[in-house]
Amino acid sequence: MQSPVQSRTTIKIPRQSARIKKKNQKARSKRAARIAEATVRYIRTELKPPPYFKEMPPISLWIIHVKEENPPAGTQAVEWFLLTTIDIQSPNDALNCIAWYCLRWRIEDWHRVLKSGCGVEALAHKTAGRLKRAIAINLVIAWRIMLMTLMGREMPELPPEVLFSDIKIEVLRAYAKKKH
Repeated sequence: MQSPVQSRTTIKIPRQSARIKKKNQKARSKRAARIAEATVRYIRTELKPPPYFKEMPPISLWIIHVKEENPPAGTQAVEWFLLTTIDIQSPNDALNCIAWYCLRWRIEDWHRVLKSGCGVEALAHKTAGRLKRAIAINLVIAWRIMLMTLMGREMPELPPEVLFSDIKIEVLRAYAKKKH
């Protein structure tokens, strides 16, 4: 990108466990958590419409280029090209877009919990009203599962009373005993 460095930022790269190749998934190697020091550049551009929509006006976009200049040995450098229609008037605007992009995996995880954990795609209620209510309940359940997962990863020593009432803890303990 032919734009000067506008800012520098640090990006928290989370740890990643290894995954063997599965039918529809690529294999993935293990990665330790680290902090990446990156440069930030941005520039405005216009995308012209395709020939079959030539009467449409061009779309104004900003390109934000995030690049780790000196990654640790044996690691792949972070390099992102982010496209946004948000008007970038300052380095702080670009840093906000980068912060939002860094949250994307949390959103992806929440959707995965909603689909896989709650089975929301398998819902087959007779009316739209029933389906809306079921999805609304599952949205809250997925959020709670995500919250517990994140808190468990960040603070594994956290007592269960932070998230559960005494009766809920008692029910979960009884359920766990039944499973063994």
